[in-house]
Amino acid sequence: MRMTRRNLDGIPQYPLPPGYAVRWWRAGDRETWVRIHAAAEKLVPATAAVSDEQFGGNEMELARRQAFLLDSTGREIGTATAWFDGEVGRVHWVAIVPEFQGRGLSKPLMTIVCNRLAELGHTQAYLTTDSRREAAVALYRSFGFL
Repeated sequence: MRMTRRNLDGIPQYPLPPGYAVRWWRAGDRETWVRIHAAAEKLVPATAAVSDEQFGGNEMELARRQAFLLDSTGREIGTATAWFDGEVGRVHWVAIVPEFQGRGLSKPLMTIVCNRLAELGHTQAYLTTDSRREAAVALYRSFGFL
């Protein structure tokens, strides 16, 4: 299903809990992205080819747009991308590894990615998800996506 947010005003602001951090994509992170999605993704296989298809190896844009959530040891445990489709922003490929799910990390990650879309000049955004992902749909609705 496609969910849209007509503007990026009033993005809910959730801080990361203590001990967690975010960093942006850097060379070699395709494998990190694949590892996170392979662990978290049950409906769509995530491979290096999928990453290349979705992001086109566009390292300059990835460095500005692909966030990695880090645990207290600096290990990447989640990711989301502030991607785009022309002028419209896209929240793309959100995932947190299973052992860190349910810890209140998805809302801060969404805050970071939606803020980045706004910082990059997007005025509206969309995302796609599967209606079977009830928790994800509820999260996206809480961020104003309809």
